[in-house]
Amino acid sequence: MRLSECLNSSDIDALRKIAERYDFDCHRSSKNSLMQTIMAHFNNRKFIQDRLLSLESKEYRDALMQIVMDKRQCFSREDLSAIAKRAIGNQSGQETQLITNLLRDGWVYRLGSHGGKTAYFVPEDVMKTMKEFLAVQLQSQVETISGPPLVYRDDQFAIVRDAVQFISFVKNHDVKITQNGVIFKRQLLQLLDSFEIKEEPVTGGWRFGYGRRFFDYPDRFALFYDCLYSRGIIEEQEAGILAVTDKTEEWLEKPDKNKLLDLVNFWRLLYRRPIPRLSFALNTMARAVCKKWTLVESVNQLLSPYVGDYYYDNQVQVMEKRIYQMMVNLGLLCYGKLVDGRAVMRLSDLGRELLLEETADEAKETLLPETTPLIIQPNFDLLLPAAEAGRLDWELSQFTDLIRADMMRVYRITKSSISRGLQKGWSYQRIIGFLDQHSGSLLPVNVKRMIERWCQNASGILLNR
Repeated sequence: MRLSECLNSSDIDALRKIAERYDFDCHRSSKNSLMQTIMAHFNNRKFIQDRLLSLESKEYRDALMQIVMDKRQCFSREDLSAIAKRAIGNQSGQETQLITNLLRDGWVYRLGSHGGKTAYFVPEDVMKTMKEFLAVQLQSQVETISGPPLVYRDDQFAIVRDAVQFISFVKNHDVKITQNGVIFKRQLLQLLDSFEIKEEPVTGGWRFGYGRRFFDYPDRFALFYDCLYSRGIIEEQEAGILAVTDKTEEWLEKPDKNKLLDLVNFWRLLYRRPIPRLSFALNTMARAVCKKWTLVESVNQLLSPYVGDYYYDNQVQVMEKRIYQMMVNLGLLCYGKLVDGRAVMRLSDLGRELLLEETADEAKETLLPETTPLIIQPNFDLLLPAAEAGRLDWELSQFTDLIRADMMRVYRITKSSISRGLQKGWSYQRIIGFLDQHSGSLLPVNVKRMIERWCQNASGILLNR
């Protein structure tokens, strides 16, 4: 919807507020005069640029940037409220005023109903001008180099080819898995060696928050393994076998670009749990590095307001390992190093098509719940940030053992701790319900199975009675 349509569909009071905001010289009682004056100003590129440069409120500027970098032109009231809340942070109750200011300033228009709800539109011609201006502003904040590095990595569709190779391997081999659902090491090494992009097996350390199998497999493999599992293409059978399903053929028949888009969308949704502002950071970075090779260090500074630490990953590690490296794995980003060792990157052709253009049929993103504080690992360890301990520590102490207490409290589920919990009045259903609720339903299957067995042994009855 263009500006002229938005103005024509707005009531005169809304147009009068815009005119009063900028002190336009027009007849305030004539809708035609108001429309012509507002159009004359907002169709002027310099007027929009001057208004954007004069924004003083960081929260307001942040909210407007989020709207500009969103691919949607139509927003619900809930959409705008979510954007406003992210922009204002802890200043609860101010989101209504922020939305009112966006309407008053002529960036957003409230136009009747859309699908039974009040709809808010951003004029597409105004949005285009704002996006162009924003891209120039972001590119001016990073440090670029004149030419490409001598050597750089551009994976393109390699991750799609390796995902297909993985499916083929599972289909043609008897892939055995442990009770925890993990591929045995010998076959895992054989599998990793068969991929176009090599990875080393996980050797230990705290690994959580970035997927169901992130604890067990290296980053890139864990991503497309989790994606294929979530799509029902592979299944971990109770007989200890990893197998493909009848959904395999349908996925394999998709064009490579559609397969890649599926992986990209899965990554964005999955990683939004540990990186809540991933979409905003991703859109900011994409516009900043879309044209020239850019020094990674300068991009880190650009994204620092939107990316924080995540448990044992510091801010730089989150940016470089969880965002940039995963974008390289997905073929969205080219990555190289200069002779002096400095790292540089540039958006790939695929990245420009999938992230900046609106031709791709990108699946609609749904808001995820806030990050859940309890991390449950397959080795029966439970990790809880110290800041959350006061809320959950008492319940956990009933059926777990505390084995470490510092910035991250570590609990362990054992046979004796479960027995103790049953003696204190807990039941199998209550324990599982508690763990599901506070981990975001990410309770590993082997942990759930063993808790069931321990409860059965302790009570001497069948749990399903």
